[in-house]
Amino acid sequence: MRTTSPAPNHALADRIKEARCSYDALAATVRVVAKENRETDRSTRASISHWLSGMQPRDRTAEYLREALSRHTRRRLTLADIGLTSPEEGSFDQEQAMGDPVDAIARLGRADVNRRTMITYSLGALLLPLDQTAEHAAQAHRAARGTSMVGAGEVQAVKDMTAAFTAADERIGGAHARSAVAEYLTTDVATYLNSRFATDEVRRQMYGAAAQVAYLAGWKAHDLGLAGLAQRYYLHAHSLAQVADPYAHTAYTLRILAHQAIDLGLSQHCLDLADEALRLVRGRVDPAIESLFVLTQARAHAADKSPRRAAGALHRAEVLIGRDREDQRPSWVALGGPAEARLAHQAGKTLQACGDLPAAEEQLTRSASAWDPATHPRVYALTMADLAETQCRGGHLDAACTTWTNALDAMAGVHSARTTNALRSLRAHLAPYRRRGAPAAQRLDAKAAQMIQSAR
Repeated sequence: MRTTSPAPNHALADRIKEARCSYDALAATVRVVAKENRETDRSTRASISHWLSGMQPRDRTAEYLREALSRHTRRRLTLADIGLTSPEEGSFDQEQAMGDPVDAIARLGRADVNRRTMITYSLGALLLPLDQTAEHAAQAHRAARGTSMVGAGEVQAVKDMTAAFTAADERIGGAHARSAVAEYLTTDVATYLNSRFATDEVRRQMYGAAAQVAYLAGWKAHDLGLAGLAQRYYLHAHSLAQVADPYAHTAYTLRILAHQAIDLGLSQHCLDLADEALRLVRGRVDPAIESLFVLTQARAHAADKSPRRAAGALHRAEVLIGRDREDQRPSWVALGGPAEARLAHQAGKTLQACGDLPAAEEQLTRSASAWDPATHPRVYALTMADLAETQCRGGHLDAACTTWTNALDAMAGVHSARTTNALRSLRAHLAPYRRRGAPAAQRLDAKAAQMIQSAR
């Protein structure tokens, strides 16, 4: 019996022509996108040829191909734009992201709890919060769908739960209670958002508290290396924060979107996000808080290969934190830890990216000393790992090995993809010394390898 050959995918051919990239370059980007989503993809130029002939890639690969072409064309493409059909569980949906924030976060939370999400990290999605307007926030002015009345007590209960989840997250890592956070967001928090509010101020406070829970859900996914899922939670946190506070709290969600992209090595749009966040907070927050946004700008400049501008932003951040009035901090920023420790860590990362290793070592040492390894073992361990890498790159092997030993001790019991990545980075940095037979390097490498194996 004769079978009909698939029709050539002309839409895909058009997009590849628009992107002006080779099949090899496109396949390489598909593999990079898959790696960002904790998968291994083996797409090659032959795979591109098969898809052009009409063969359908598997759902996840189709998503990676869509995102890869979006990056090459510098515009957000849909699966239909590249001649492919949507998977059963759709990926990032711009219409949903710009729709009712309560419905959107409930859908995402339910899909996350049921493990039905297939969300690819999207560079194009970073433009969405920059394009959102007051009209979008106004969509949340909706009729109550429940009969219960929400007051200040319910708002405080959500804040208390968030603080408890956050404290556990810092001690044990993103894997702990991730489903519980998503479930809480989908049930209790969504119910509150659908209820009537005692006053308009209570309404804004509840949306702000909900934004914190969405942010935490995103942070936990971020910590586990689920980049696309984390980005979606952050975008929904942004939508909720717009209702609560269109300035400072909203800016804080832009800040994390920029930092996530920088950490992934994707600098496109980061400076736009950092600039907009700083514009929203300037003159509206405590100087120490404003310094965190200036630091984001510094890291964005460093990622954009502009060391002079990065240095200028770092200086402005130092001046700001020196004028700290120690005013009462909003809960959405207080959950992140002391401003001084965060400033020093981000300054260290910025200087590291700019190649100023001595200054980076000084700042990272300052940050590590500000974190309590008993209450914040993860961030302490990651800071120590960053410090050790800086020392190693500077040729100070003995100091680096001592620092890495402290980092590994702090990582015990923490379930985090970021700590696992730090272990892999340790092994890569120590590989030359291990091959030369350096005893300290060999011992550390063996311990790191064992910890990586236990984390699987």
